[in-house]
Amino acid sequence: MKQFLFFSFLFLTTITNAQTNLVKNGGFESELINWRGEDVATISPYDKKSGQKSAVINQFVENDWKGMDQIISLPKNTYAVEFSVWIKTESIESQAEAYKAGAMIIEFTNAGEKQIISEPIAQVKGTTDWINYKKIIKAPSEAKKIRIMLALAQTNGSIYFDDVKAVPLTEEEYVKQNPVAVSTEAQKTDSGTKIFSNGSFEENLSSWNGSGLISTTDKKDGNNALELSSKTPEWKAVDQVATLNEGNKTIEISCWLKAKDIQQGKDSWNNGMLIIEFKKDETNKASEDQVIGMITGTTDWTFFKKSFQIPQEAKKYRIMAAMSVCTGTLLVDNIEVKLSN
Repeated sequence: MKQFLFFSFLFLTTITNAQTNLVKNGGFESELINWRGEDVATISPYDKKSGQKSAVINQFVENDWKGMDQIISLPKNTYAVEFSVWIKTESIESQAEAYKAGAMIIEFTNAGEKQIISEPIAQVKGTTDWINYKKIIKAPSEAKKIRIMLALAQTNGSIYFDDVKAVPLTEEEYVKQNPVAVSTEAQKTDSGTKIFSNGSFEENLSSWNGSGLISTTDKKDGNNALELSSKTPEWKAVDQVATLNEGNKTIEISCWLKAKDIQQGKDSWNNGMLIIEFKKDETNKASEDQVIGMITGTTDWTFFKKSFQIPQEAKKYRIMAAMSVCTGTLLVDNIEVKLSN
């Protein structure tokens, strides 16, 4: 009987731990205890999602970064983390860059608190009622800590936060909640074949290489879009390499692009763009890069589609979304690839 009670207790403890919110004082019931940067926020007892209080950050003239954060330890054997927050906004100004918004941003860091990856959980503008934002992110293998940031990111207005959560998930729990992501990962076979995936960025930057942000506020469809921003004329891009099948002769690629104040660089091709590169192997090209879509200035979402003959020597292809030595912001969504024989 004692043994049964022990294992029952152990089982219940495991379930409880798996569902534990890692964020301390995420509902701000204890004022701003456990949060750094408490001088930039205040407690509101009047406007809250639940409980007795919420936190509010106000900024009206400076357009500065104004935020607070909390660093938490990542439990061992955590496969992914489900982040969530309730946010309400009042008159948050819209800036040219999508990242200049009311935001919750998370960073996975190493033991020395050096950033490994950064992901926005919410980017909000304008005036909204209470909205719940939620995102599940796989934990990098080298991650030891998480930094959670709540901010007005270089814009003005008021933003309220309540019920901030970070819940660790086991691999089994992640699989149950993210069957699409797991299916995508399974497309990598033992032979090294890789199918193009996550062109809609619903799985954040999974399958993509490079540095970019995920916009949850400005997208063509779904919940996310890719955002590439640059304040100086430089190459900034993400890319994905996929395998061609034997017998493939043509490839059709389509995408939606949107520009925000993209200023063309020195040459005519220095704009926001989507590019394809055919590869003989890891280091050698089968042909010169070709443009699928190019965009500049400030535009609404624009659809691009092109078909290409696949070079005979090509074994792989590489899709690149890039700010090509220009400034401004490029948004990308719904990249689709169709191969035919």
